[in-house]
Formats: sequence, C-alpha cells, structure tokens
Amino acid sequence: MHLQRIRAQNFRAFGDGKTAPQLDWTLSPGLNILIGENDAGKTAVVDAIRQVLWTTSYEFVRLFEQDFHIEGESRAQSMFIEATLADLNADQEAAVLEWLTYETDGSRSLILHLQARWIPPKDNKRGRIDAITRAGRDGIGLEVGSAVRELVRATYLRPLRDAEAELKPARQSRLSQILGAHKSIKGQEVNDFDADDPTKIPGNLVGLMAFTQNYLGKHPVIKGVQDDINNNYLGKFAFAGDSLESRIQIAPDLALQPILEKFELGLLPSAGIHHDERCTRGLGYNNALFMATELVLLRDGDELALLLIEEPEAHLHPQLQERVQELLEQSATKPQEGKRPVQVVMTTHSPSLAAGADIASMTLVHRAQLFSLGHDKTKLKKNDYDFLRRFLDATKANLFFARGVAIVEGPAEALLLPALAAACGMSFSKYGLAVVNVGGVGLYHYARILQRAKDGEVIQIPVACLTDRDVVPDAANGYIKKSDSGKARFDSDYSPEALKAVVKTKVERAQGGNTIVCVSDRWTFEYDLARYGCGELMFTATHLATKADVKGERLDEADEVLAMAEAHDAWAALSAAGHDEDKLAALIYEPLASGRASKAVTAQYAAHLVATGDYGTGDALFAKLPPYLRQALNWLTGKAAAAA
Repeated sequence: MHLQRIRAQNFRAFGDGKTAPQLDWTLSPGLNILIGENDAGKTAVVDAIRQVLWTTSYEFVRLFEQDFHIEGESRAQSMFIEATLADLNADQEAAVLEWLTYETDGSRSLILHLQARWIPPKDNKRGRIDAITRAGRDGIGLEVGSAVRELVRATYLRPLRDAEAELKPARQSRLSQILGAHKSIKGQEVNDFDADDPTKIPGNLVGLMAFTQNYLGKHPVIKGVQDDINNNYLGKFAFAGDSLESRIQIAPDLALQPILEKFELGLLPSAGIHHDERCTRGLGYNNALFMATELVLLRDGDELALLLIEEPEAHLHPQLQERVQELLEQSATKPQEGKRPVQVVMTTHSPSLAAGADIASMTLVHRAQLFSLGHDKTKLKKNDYDFLRRFLDATKANLFFARGVAIVEGPAEALLLPALAAACGMSFSKYGLAVVNVGGVGLYHYARILQRAKDGEVIQIPVACLTDRDVVPDAANGYIKKSDSGKARFDSDYSPEALKAVVKTKVERAQGGNTIVCVSDRWTFEYDLARYGCGELMFTATHLATKADVKGERLDEADEVLAMAEAHDAWAALSAAGHDEDKLAALIYEPLASGRASKAVTAQYAAHLVATGDYGTGDALFAKLPPYLRQALNWLTGKAAAAA
C-alpha cells in the first residue's frame, strides 16, 4: 500500500483552483523529494498528509483558523484534504473492506476525505472548526473508523527535531513504539520467570524483568532501604489491624509496554573511547540514528510504509547528507531482500542532497504549484536525466531553490556576471538568482530542467542561458587562423542570413517556457564586453591577469599598483590610436585568445574593478553592457515582460 495522490482545497497556501492553485499531487511509490524556495508550500503539502492520515507518534493533529486559505482579507470557511491509497494487499483490503472504493479499472483503493468548516466568532461566541473524515472520493462513503486509522498512519520526522530526546525513556516513547511493533517482539509479553527455580534465566523480556526484580529486591542495599522506609516510618502510619508496606521495583507493572518504555537508544562513543563510557555525540549522528530506527519499523510493519521527513539534512554536514539521501533512496527503491520498500516524502533546502538525488524523483514547489520533474513531465530526454545524474553537483543544484537562474558556459561568466549585475543595481542576491556554470558542456541539458512537456504549462521561474555566438569577427584575423578544412569561421564567411541562422539554431535548441537563450552579439563574453562599452575595464583586467600569469599567482599589493599604473598608460595610448570598436575589442581580447591570460583570473580582476565603482554604476554601466547581457539581466530580474 502506498499514498498515490493527495488533494487539498483552501488549505493554507492552496486555494480553490480559481483564484489560487489547489493541491493535486500524484506521488511515486518510492522516493518523492519536494524542492523549492522558502514559503513555496512544501511544508503545507506534508502537513496536508498529516492532517488526513495522522501519524504513528500519536501527536495531536488538529486544524486551526490559520490553516484555512486566505486571499486578501477574505478567509475561506471550508476546506477539504483527500488522500488516495493504492495497491493494498489482501490482508489490508480485508481490514478496511467497508471503506474501499472500487475503481473503474477493477482495482480497489482506500480514499480518505477530510472535510472541515470554520465557523467565525459571533455574538460573543468563540469560533470553532467542525471536521469529519469519511471514505470515498469527495467523502461520499462511511465515516473513517479506528481500523482504518491504525492502518494508514504516516511516520513523521519534523524539521530541527531533537533526535536524542525522541529516543529517551518515556511514556509512549517513540522507541517503545518501534520496539513494540517489531516483528521479533511476538511472545515477549509472556512471563516465563520460574519462582521455584529462580536461577533459571528466562527467554522473554517480561520474564527477564521479573527475574531482575527478584534479585534486585533481595540486594542488601535495596532491601535495607525498603525495610528502613517500612519499619521506621511507613509502618507507623498504619492503624491497628492494617498493613502498610512498600516495595522498591523497576517496573511495578510486569507488562511488556512499561518495560519497553524504559529503554533508550543511543550511539556508542567514537573510536578510542571505551563502549561503557557515556559520551555525548553530535546532533547530526543522533539524527541519522533516529532516521535509521524509524526505517526499521517502516520496513517490517504491516501498516502504511510512509515516511514524511522534513529537512533530513538538519545538523548534517554535506557528505553525511549524501549518505542519508542514498539510504533513503535505497530504502524506497531497492530495499534489502525480503523487506518491503518504504515510500518517502521529504522536503529539503540542501543543494548537496538535491545533487545526489535522481531528478526524476523531485517535485518543484513554486508559489503553491507543484511541478513534477519526472520522466515525461519535463522536456528532458532520457539521456538528459542520465547526464544530470552524473554531473549535477551542489553548485549547480542551487537552481532548484532560486527565483531565477542564469546558466553560463564558463567560470568567467559565473564570476563576473553577478558583479556586473550588482554594480548595475540588479544584485543576484537581492533578486534571489542563481548562477549555474556548466563548464562549457551540457548547457542544453540544464536548460530543459524547468521546461514542461505539457503545452501551456509554465514554471514562472525565469531562466536565461548565456552562450557565445562562436563566429569570429574579421577584426581578429590577425591572431585567429582560418579553418584548414574550409569550414566557415569568420563573419565574412557567412551571409547575413546565415549568421541569423546560426543564432536561431542556438536559441531554438534550448528556448521554451520561461527559459530564454541569450546569444552573444559578436563573439565571446569578454570580447563583447570590450566591444560594447567596457573596453577599459576588460583591458585593465586582462593586463592584470597577464602580469599574474607571468608570476604564476595573483599579484601582491605592490605589484598590482604598478600593473594598474601600466594599464592606465597603455589604455590611454590604445584608445587614442583611432581603432574602430571591433578592432579595439580584438586587441583587448588577444591575450585571452592566445592563452597569455587566464579567462577566470581576468574575470576575478574585472569583478574586483567593477566593485570599486570606477568603471560605472547603475543605469550608466547597464547601458555599456552588450545587448545580450542586458536582455538576460532584464529577464532574470523581471524588468522585461518578454525577451526574444
């Protein structure tokens, strides 16, 4: 049995489907990862599941006024949450037979429909919420009974959980519930302690407790304290003919549950410390222990094997996050032999965790809308999924949590573009934008992640792919040779129509939905910056990078001051030489084209120079940028309604 679908209307961020999107999510039987920025609706999805299914920890789950969707000043006065559970086995179907829904394809499902109504305060009467859960689609069936409740409870691990406290001894402790539900606990409630032969060690837990209490009760210390209480104090309170005695015990009730509630689970000390020594371990490993313990119960139980976990990365360093994600994925898709799979629904804000997961298992939550990234849901092809599973790392996975994404082909754009944007008053940080550097390959794989397969469906996250035109200006023919094969390489090798076709091909390969492709106007990122108004900036940065390359490292402060002075004089001479824009840009770009200067180091220096404000700020600097960069920045920051 697994959760197949969750629907909700007028629950928190989810509306009625008219003024605001309603929740309607179809889940995978295995791993389901909810990703997206804060306040997008991820926790609301998890809480909707908790409200209708309840949880194995028997926490008090109830609705409040603020759970009803609000639009402006108008709060909805009714809501519903509906969960569809599919693939019940024969025993499960038999247990809930009268609540089953018979589908048109002959299958049977268990549908739980929570209907709630909020009655506002009136005439000095407090507001209240009336709620009822019935079976059947739209709640047309019987009211849900305890047999259903005990079968379908989900296991929930809250964010920033106190894992150590959860595994401490306590009444109805989580550990006692896990131990009590484990398949090997059967028969342990039998007291097999033999009072006639007290030296015989029992085989059951209850018998062992009786055995222990028998010997502890006879211990001189325990018996001495007990006699002291009874003889010297308690006995003196008794009236004539009455008996008033006490007995010191570990468990006054020799039943299995009170015994299980006395257990605690903790990590052994780390290597080099004796196992019997008490030693506090970190929050991260205690969280990993808690998750492992819950998975044991889910793997072996008979009820719904559904784990709801918010932010499994809590307190975990990136490498441990990856290990946890691998374990959850394995438990959900490739369980141990003879063990049932566990359905996992988790939320995360961790690029490290997202980078290690299969994109097909992810669902992007954006402004209370859910977009599955599974196969056939995006424009990604099968080889795209395979490519991204190998090459998507934490620095690239931050695209899943951004309000806009710039996909670039190299470190130069990744380093310099955010600095230029900040100087223009379009800070990537302020606008919540991410830069994804694909390293010269794979741009089109990444471009299709946020494009939908369904016509008319658009994720409202702007994406701009920046790519070089890769046609050499004729002004650079002094250091770029023509192709030996006769292949077109320079501007003069193309007709105006052929040049447009080159750009069109690059655009059409990746553009779609809210993703645009911005092709450099003349040649490369650095050349175009030099060509369209940032010539002095790029010349100075290139000169510094050339000097740094000679030294084999970044320049120290004294050398940098000297190099800046040299660059200032050289730029004055170069700009006075009367070169046209293309020739001037070609001369500035030559050290990068020949390899005498590193593009990445040049970008580092250029970013530093831009931050000084000496090369322009605000609209004045923005006007100096190449048109394709202005197009990209306007798109990412919402300053352009559309872009070609």
